[in-house]
Parts: sequence; structure tokens; C-alpha cells
Amino acid sequence: MERERDPTAAAMEAEVAQVLRDTGSHEKALEHFTLALELDPGVLDYWALRAQANFTLKNYREAFRDCISVHKDIRPVAMWKIGGRVLSSLGQYVLSEVWLRRASRLTEGNDYEALLLFQQTRIHRFYDPLTEGTSVQVRFTKYGRAVFCTEDVAEGQELFRDTPLVSSQTDDSAKAHPACSHCAVSLLTAEDYFGMDTFRRMNKAQKAIIKKAWPKVTAYPCPHCKREKYCSLECRTHAWRQHHCHLCPSINPPAAKLYDFCAKGTTQEKGMWNSMFSPMIMARIWANILTRVKELGVKGEPTKDQWARAKEPYRRFLGFGVSGFVKQIPKMLKIMQAIFQNTEIKYKIDELEFERRYYQVACNVQSFGPPCVTWHEFVAEFHRTARPGENHRRVAQEMRGEPKDVTFGGLYALQSSLNHSCDKNVDVMDAVVDGKPGVVIRAKQPIKKGGELYTTYIDTSMQRPQRRAWLYRAYHFWCECQRCKYEGDDCSICTQCGKKARKDSPFSVCSRCHRAWYCSPQCQKVAWKAGHKKICKAWPTN
Repeated sequence: MERERDPTAAAMEAEVAQVLRDTGSHEKALEHFTLALELDPGVLDYWALRAQANFTLKNYREAFRDCISVHKDIRPVAMWKIGGRVLSSLGQYVLSEVWLRRASRLTEGNDYEALLLFQQTRIHRFYDPLTEGTSVQVRFTKYGRAVFCTEDVAEGQELFRDTPLVSSQTDDSAKAHPACSHCAVSLLTAEDYFGMDTFRRMNKAQKAIIKKAWPKVTAYPCPHCKREKYCSLECRTHAWRQHHCHLCPSINPPAAKLYDFCAKGTTQEKGMWNSMFSPMIMARIWANILTRVKELGVKGEPTKDQWARAKEPYRRFLGFGVSGFVKQIPKMLKIMQAIFQNTEIKYKIDELEFERRYYQVACNVQSFGPPCVTWHEFVAEFHRTARPGENHRRVAQEMRGEPKDVTFGGLYALQSSLNHSCDKNVDVMDAVVDGKPGVVIRAKQPIKKGGELYTTYIDTSMQRPQRRAWLYRAYHFWCECQRCKYEGDDCSICTQCGKKARKDSPFSVCSRCHRAWYCSPQCQKVAWKAGHKKICKAWPTN
């Protein structure tokens, strides 16, 4: 039986419900919110309050039903936020983002909670599939993304493994140590290692010893341009589909200039390039975006939404830098523009797009390589099968030590979410992941459940002023980690109280770490108890 409308009684029921809610009696509160709605269904706040009550009780479907009971044109911000939270709890992250974006737009971006909920939902969508089965979770905090432990972790424990979304061998490494362009597996042959002149001087027996011990290396070059080499037909096919179909010089002639520069094996050339990572990784990002556009079934010019969807995997990589950097390397900008104006679907590479992508790579690229290369396998087999005699001795004499490392730069979705500390608690190490080179993250020390994981972005053997300057210049933040907090700058100022020393009487340095200075034993004692003892040790120096 439908109740007669009674606004006064409805208001009383709603007031009782809120009191019950505030005291933790959520089920009773839900009953009274329902009564309030039955007595006066036209009050939007009652719908929002009941939706919130249902959400608190994890009655997600009922909560969402309350939200959609109010027409979208008059739906209040609170209900858009509740609806977004409900959808997120149900794993409907894309729809959740739509609702939370609407809440943010209605407040012109001034609702901090809506913005935070939106980012948290996006983090779930991007990272939950990556952390499944691990002991870590990515969360959105007021400082941005962060990785946390979901359980107590012991020193040396593996936390997660990661593979790059996109990668490229550094140009100087490629010149010295051949590797699969797609997965980074070593393709170094005996001829590459010993050198053709040395190899020719060896007799048949010596060559046979090397051939027997050196693992078989089969390289599969691109059949069209011969500029790329792969360890397998599978890698060649994957690379073609992902990016090389847009970058192969036989199909896209302007790309030849990019390959010509990379073949020089240099990291610096005036007007062209000035970074340790290869410009090829930027080209592969743009090429991969074009591939994703084509996979959407785009015909003709892609829409703004289609471009956004194609670029989405790279949104997780944040980049910061000084505007105008592209003017230092205008030649590379022109090369990239020529390449991507000659593709089937045109990609506009203006100065802003170039700089954004450059800083995205610069701020997130992680160097990696195979933990074991063909040379390691050769040495192990050579020593295992070595026999006394002139031939084995001659081969041993010609060994020139370890070859130059295979060094790739890659963008890792999960690893790049680690924040910086000058006193890191995890190590990022080369590893084999699913049969291919990648990285493994291990705990450097015991970490409690809920503790954040930290890596280092820079050389932390530097003194605090230099470390902070590097971080601010490269990553645009002022480091306030435990180490920076309890180390000082020099002997002219007390690390603890800030008192300035007289020119003829500098303050005493901590005798253990030599990274903090104090005006008195009392200040040193206070600093020690406050936190200096946690970071006081003999740090390496550069």
C-alpha cells in the first residue's frame, strides 16, 4: 500500500536515520531512509542518503538502483560519486570513470573527493590485472601513484616481475653487442666476440673448440629492410605487428634517417640527440599507437575518442620537463615528423607532442638486459670441456673478458609506479620473465604489510644538495625521504636546529656516516632519536 505523502514525517525519519548511521547502526538507518523516501520520494537527498547506506552495507546493486532512480539531468553530485564508487566496487571501472568524471565536471573540477575517486578507479583498472598473484598493490595517494605491500615481506623476497610495454636497445650497446630487437635476447656470435681478424688467424682445431662451446645463434632479420634482427620468427612477427610495419624503411623511406643515426652508436650529436636512451623507443611508441588505432577498425581520420583509446596504455607513464627542450634537437623532430606524415594514418608530431613523449620516456625508462648472454654460456661450456694442450690455451689467450652488456631501455607499467627514496627498500634486477629478459623487484630489507616500496631514480652516493638538485631538475620534486630529512648539507649549518656556524668554527660531523653536522651533543642526540639512527651508515661515495 502506497503511503500518503508527508514531508514533515519524512524529514523526521531522515533525521533519525542519520543519527543511527552516525552511531554505526547502518541496517536500522537504511530502514528509516526507506521510510523517508516512501513519505516524500521527491527529495533527492533522501535517494542519495539511502544509496550511501546501501553502499556502506555492500548492497551494491540496490545502491546503484537508487542512483539511477534519479534522472541524470537532476542527479546531484553526491549520487554521481556514489554511483561511481558502486561501479568501481563491482569491477566496472570504465563506467565508474564516466560517473566520477561527470561529478567532477558538475563541480568544475573543484570537488577533490571526485578527482581522487576518479584516479583511484583508474589505478584499479590499469594495475589490478598486473598485480594479481603478487604481494603488492598500486594505490593513488595525494602524491600520485605508489606501490604498497599487501603482506609482510622478508629481505630478499621477490615482490613482482615485469616486462616492458615498449623497449629499444641503446644505440651504443647495439653497436657493441647484437641482440634481438624485440625481446633483448643476446645474438652475440663467436665472430662478433673474437673479431673476424682473430677468428681467421685461428686454425681449424681452435675454431672447432669455439664452435662446439659457443651456443647456436640464429638471427632472423627483417626480410624487407635487413635493419632489424630477431631471435625467432615469433619475435619478428610480433615486432612487425606492433611497430615495425610503420617504421620499416622499405615501406616508410623517411625512417631510414632514424636507423642511420641509431647505427652510429652515439648518444650525443649536436642538433640531433642528447640522451642515453635511443630515439627509436619514442618512434616505437608512436608506431604502437598507430597500430592500436588500426586495431579499433578505424576507417579514415580517427576521432578524438579513438586517438584517446589508442594512447591509453601510455597514460600511466607520467613525465615532467622544461618546455623548449626540443629546440636543442630540432633535427630529430624533423625526422620523426617526416616518418609519421608518411604512414597510412598520419600522426601529427608537433613540438608539444615530441616533448611530452620525450619526457615521458626520460622520466620512466628503466635499463635492462638479459642476465645471461651467449658469452656466459660459452665460457661455462669451454671450461667444462677444456683439455690440456696448445689449442685450448690459444683460445683462452684470445678471450678478451666479458663483452659489453646488452642494454635496453624499456617502459614498465608496474615498475615505473615505484616512488623514489635515497634509501631504497627494493632492488630492481635483470631477470628472465616468461622466457624473455625483463626485471624482478626484490625486497632489500624486511617490509611490513602496508609499507610503501621505494627505488632510486638517481645516483644516491652524492651528497644531499646534489641529490636534491638532480631530482628537482629531472623529476620536479624536492626529496623529503628519511635520508634527506636527517642528513645535512655541510658543516656551516646544524642539521638538527638550523643554527649557522661561525666561519672559524665549523660544526662537527657525524663520525659514522659523515652526512650530518651538529652544533652540540644535545642536537645530535635529538636527531639520533628522531630518525637519524635509521639512516646512519657508511654510504658509498662517488
